[in-house]
Amino acid sequence: MEVFSSLAAFAWLVVTCAFAASFVPGLRDRMTRRVALKRLRLGLGAAFVVLVWVIAATSPPEAGPPQKQLAASPSDRAGSEATATSGHGSAKASKPESIEYELATIDAGGYVSHDDITVARFKSLLDQLSQTYSVTPQQIADQTVKAKQMLKDRGVQESLMNIMTGMNQIFATANHDQNYATALAMYIELRDKGESNSEAFKDLQDLVAHLGG
Repeated sequence: MEVFSSLAAFAWLVVTCAFAASFVPGLRDRMTRRVALKRLRLGLGAAFVVLVWVIAATSPPEAGPPQKQLAASPSDRAGSEATATSGHGSAKASKPESIEYELATIDAGGYVSHDDITVARFKSLLDQLSQTYSVTPQQIADQTVKAKQMLKDRGVQESLMNIMTGMNQIFATANHDQNYATALAMYIELRDKGESNSEAFKDLQDLVAHLGG
């Protein structure tokens, strides 16, 4: 059972019913127009974010600057990184950088050494997250980079390391059937409402525990 997928569907149903109920005279007399509109906007906002992530998760990735998105697979990057050896006139394919190294360089905003501790940490997080969520390490990297950019667009600065660490702590056990994109969408919505990184992930942990996830 995908906890977040079920929750998203339930939230959309509640918002729809609340909107319809606002036209019933008996209910409309018991709530102000201002409160009803505010709740409707919040509900529609959350549903829209979830919808955007569902579309993003099922659509082919768009081409973009490498520092913004890790859309290419390791095999694709390998084919594009052929370099010529000096003085011999022959081409030699260079070894593609690992996903964890690319994440480390994005988080650092520039060069990091291959033996930097953050590279190993990203590798560990990718391995653990791929055991909890039904996505590959490449998809985890791409979706986390997109989440970081979405937060930045909303005026929220957060590191890839902190996002992935929090995502790894939501579920008590690894069951490999959770939706990473949906969980990220809910995290972004909480941050957009003013919660800190730790507060947002604590709320998600409490929610999962309450639902028995």
